[in-house]
Amino acid sequence: MEIIIGILSALLIVAGFAIRNLIRKNEILEDFISKQSDAIDYCDKRLGKIDNKGSFIADDEIGWFFKEIKKIQEALNEFRLQ
Repeated sequence: MEIIIGILSALLIVAGFAIRNLIRKNEILEDFISKQSDAIDYCDKRLGKIDNKGSFIADDEIGWFFKEIKKIQEALNEFRLQ
């Protein structure tokens, strides 16, 4: 009976360390995702501010490039935290 209690205690301690490690990693990833979401928001606002008059999108030479950047930004907007 004492052997079983010893084994279960050891398993409990190992599980506790594993859970603590996973929680720490999860918190690091949550911080990373939050920072990425903030960066995406900033880029979206900045891109809108750059072309608030529509001068870039109307230009033939730069317009196609700006449209592609807008498409990339729209794809990135799907990854923002709500």
